[in-house]
Amino acid sequence: MSKTKRMTTITMLIALSIIFHMVESMIPVPLPVPGFRLGLANIVGLVAFYLFNSRVFIGVNFMRVLLASLLRGTLFGTGFWLSLCGVSFSCLACIVARKQTSMTIYGVSVIGSVFHCIGQVVAVTFIYEQFFMQAILPLLTLLAIPTGLFVALVAKQVISRIKTR
Repeated sequence: MSKTKRMTTITMLIALSIIFHMVESMIPVPLPVPGFRLGLANIVGLVAFYLFNSRVFIGVNFMRVLLASLLRGTLFGTGFWLSLCGVSFSCLACIVARKQTSMTIYGVSVIGSVFHCIGQVVAVTFIYEQFFMQAILPLLTLLAIPTGLFVALVAKQVISRIKTR
């Protein structure tokens, strides 16, 4: 892949992840769990991870958080810090899971989804100094498993279609 095509593809992945991030925040989730989302933008991050490498994966995810928060006008607000902490934990866990284990894309995605929840609960705990927020972590972890599997399913389909071209 030429440098120009690589850079264009990465830029398009960042743009797509921002769009998914923004659209997902408008979708109401009929669950009484605060802050729960489907993780649609993580599909793009996972595609970047498997098409390129961990550096691109981190770049796409961090640019998504930064630019989506900037577009929304919430840069350095609570939502930004929650997203940033969740993405940080998630990226680190996904990279370790892929490099150190023989997990498939499904396992890596579920690990990333679970650690995203852990990162957000850690951030909420420190921002609000309320340790009772950790009580919601088991429920978030339970919900992270099917969403992680869904993200992996879609990402795997996208990757297979891109590689056949």
